[in-house]
Amino acid sequence: MIAIDVDSTLLNEDNVLTEKTISTVQNAVKKGIKIVITSGRPTSGTVSILKKLGIFNQENQYKINYNGALTSTTAGKIISKNFLSLDDYRDIFRLSENLGLKIQAESINSIITPYNDVPEYTTYEAKLVDTKVEHIEMENLKDSDQIAEVMLMGQVEKIEKASGLLPDSFEERFSVMSSSPVYIEFTKRNVSKGEALKNLCAKLNITSKEVMAIGDQNNDISMIKFSGIGVAMGNAIPELKKVANFVTKDNNNNGVANAIDKFLVE
Repeated sequence: MIAIDVDSTLLNEDNVLTEKTISTVQNAVKKGIKIVITSGRPTSGTVSILKKLGIFNQENQYKINYNGALTSTTAGKIISKNFLSLDDYRDIFRLSENLGLKIQAESINSIITPYNDVPEYTTYEAKLVDTKVEHIEMENLKDSDQIAEVMLMGQVEKIEKASGLLPDSFEERFSVMSSSPVYIEFTKRNVSKGEALKNLCAKLNITSKEVMAIGDQNNDISMIKFSGIGVAMGNAIPELKKVANFVTKDNNNNGVANAIDKFLVE
């Protein structure tokens, strides 16, 4: 199995999936390897990628979304999910106000914003992951608004400062991670890419030694640690490179293809 992050890993800085990467991944699939797109993105944000790789709408191929909160087949059958409650979202919203940051919630069907004026980060994210934005006031939330992940957003300096000000109770109550320097992301406690990958492997009778994971950010560290071969992108953060078994080329130089070629051929 090969678990691959999307942004700044599988995609280059222009958010493009190169032909070299496509052909290399498809070659791995032909050899019987499971390719698991493992992303903080919602399901809508990985559909076009799965289609380009030729593994969309298949019951024997899998994907992990929302940083591990949802695992499903690429045909959409849910394997496991572990979502936040509305009270969780409300509490994180109050925290965002205290920290002077904007917030958004990622549901199954949309990105939810509590603001009349949609923040630019939310607009950008919605376009990137091909989903709609819904404006829902906190008091108008319904149980049907299933929330997988909540994100605090702001300029890099503000996010760095806020990261050091998170109450211990929030660190204990949620899994807190980052897929980008402008986000702080919250999922249910013990939800992570690594935990989701571990559970999927148990279901498929695949050992961690038979897994390669490739990523670049804080939210990828758990799956890098779990996998027999943990690969850091050349553009990865230093913390991830420290725990990786191998550092490949960066995302503008087909780092994913480079890693797959190295370990499939050698």
